[in-house]
Amino acid sequence: MLVANLIKNMLFSGDFSGYFSTFAPSAADEPEPVVLAEGPFERESRIEGEERGTVPMSVLVVREDAEEAESLAIALEAFLRGAEWEPFSESGPWRIVGLDTTAPAFRERDSSGRFVYEFTVEVTAVRAV
Repeated sequence: MLVANLIKNMLFSGDFSGYFSTFAPSAADEPEPVVLAEGPFERESRIEGEERGTVPMSVLVVREDAEEAESLAIALEAFLRGAEWEPFSESGPWRIVGLDTTAPAFRERDSSGRFVYEFTVEVTAVRAV
């Protein structure tokens, strides 16, 4: 789906640099990624020509340093919560009409020993059909 790419473009507009991915890359390929893992679209309603629903997205911030992972996760979540998302709201059949976030929290130390912080973005989207 393209919703993760819309969120990624919003983050780029906030001057967040680094490596953003829609899948978890190998630590050898990218040691400190931000992963935007998109869940399935869940339809809530349908009218002629479009359906409306939600797309859950996990944002995983992976860093060697725990404080850096936590502070970046907090900054990313705060940016998305308050961002002007309308300029980035459409791509292909998708149109974002709202979003909500959860507070970032420590998730785990991965198999490479890196710290992973996570928060969720609940995207309300309309899909043209």
